[in-house]
Amino acid sequence: MSQLEPGMKLGSEVFDSYGRVLLGGKAELTQEYIDRLTSLGFDGLYISDELSKDIEVEPIISPVLRGKGIDCVRRQDIDGCMIVAREMVKEILSKASITIDMNDLRETDDYTYSHSVNVALYCSIIGLSLDYDEKALEELALAGLLHDLGKMSIPSEILNKEGRLTQEEYQIMKSHAQMSYDIIKERWDVTPNVKVAVLFHHENVDGSGYPRGITAEDMTDYTKIIHVADVFDALLSKRPYKNPYSAYEVSEYMMGACGIMFDKDVVMALLKHVPLYPKGTEMIMSDGRHCIIVENSDFHNLRPIIRLMDGTTIDLTEKDYLNITLVAAASADSFSRESEEERNVMIQAYKRYKVMVVDDMMTNLQMARGILEYFYDLTLLKNGNQALKYLEKNEPVDAIVMDVDMPGLDGVETARRIREQLHLDIPILFVTTLNDSETVKRCREVGAGGYIVRPFQPTFIKSELKRIITGRGDAE
Repeated sequence: MSQLEPGMKLGSEVFDSYGRVLLGGKAELTQEYIDRLTSLGFDGLYISDELSKDIEVEPIISPVLRGKGIDCVRRQDIDGCMIVAREMVKEILSKASITIDMNDLRETDDYTYSHSVNVALYCSIIGLSLDYDEKALEELALAGLLHDLGKMSIPSEILNKEGRLTQEEYQIMKSHAQMSYDIIKERWDVTPNVKVAVLFHHENVDGSGYPRGITAEDMTDYTKIIHVADVFDALLSKRPYKNPYSAYEVSEYMMGACGIMFDKDVVMALLKHVPLYPKGTEMIMSDGRHCIIVENSDFHNLRPIIRLMDGTTIDLTEKDYLNITLVAAASADSFSRESEEERNVMIQAYKRYKVMVVDDMMTNLQMARGILEYFYDLTLLKNGNQALKYLEKNEPVDAIVMDVDMPGLDGVETARRIREQLHLDIPILFVTTLNDSETVKRCREVGAGGYIVRPFQPTFIKSELKRIITGRGDAE
């Protein structure tokens, strides 16, 4: 909003919390309009100019339907929510592809209602990604619309408090899940799947959530889906006590929290449709130049096509630009120091470390990828010589998972050469079928960080890898 100037033209219509048009598309901004929209709490606007005229960003559902959903949630109209859920799914299914690309620009005082509509959308998108049928998608959308009805009974001074909640206030806030369930529990036309998802939408897969502290084994698929959708939108949204996080930061956080808060398959089903850098967003490049995002689909998700302020278009996947990265949103300087510190803590808590896996068996490498790829940036190599050559030419990794019994240069000898020839002190976790005292002794002599015998549980290798990385002193 701080970058708006009179004379700019809107790139999309601006709606109030009821879905009514406040300003039409292509309208020219005046200072009066800017002041009024700022007072309503809008985070920003889409502006159309020569630089962005060919960039098209479309909402997932029509603004009219969004406004209808917000109104039904606001009035706790369960019958109306059922109709909106059906219409929402029909609009989603009518699209050739679904991309969560358009920023949800809205007034700050209607968060609970808009949030419920967004959660319904994300639940439907996850279900679509997981090949659910239309009836199941409608149930998921309905669960999203109804999941926070109980928040309307929470005092506004707690619901919109800018600072940290006291223990007593937090207990009151946590009661909203039960209250939401109580509102719908006697409705015979709301399915048990929907009711259970509403009640348990704050449960974590490791049992650390509320209201019951259940684990993944006791959670329904709907419950896992609505939990992911709920947190995803909450992190993207501006609240009185926090600024919104970027899509990239939210994606990093949620991938890192798989197995702790979220079900991995559900998270990945959502992130298939989440561009890390939304189209039209102004970004700052690693060389200090400003740009906007032009294209971000498929393989351009990590390396988008960008446009500089002078109109030059650059494809970051081309080899001439591989040294350029996107480092921040152009509006990042608007964050307060306190919120920025909280933001950094969130990212650091789930920092993605670089891990090398060395094993001569392709099946073992594939298994390692399946277990670790959502938590670490992996480099998979087939033998010790490849590992040594990689480390000679590239930046050191944060940890190595090494098979002991490999032909030629075995794991222990490879580790010794990493220490003595390359002078790298990288923690190494040995994985092997051997469990004799001589092998254990050899691993210890080269400073093994850990030792795992096959077969093993996936949770064990994850915990051991986290332990040896943490032991370096710079981990979470």
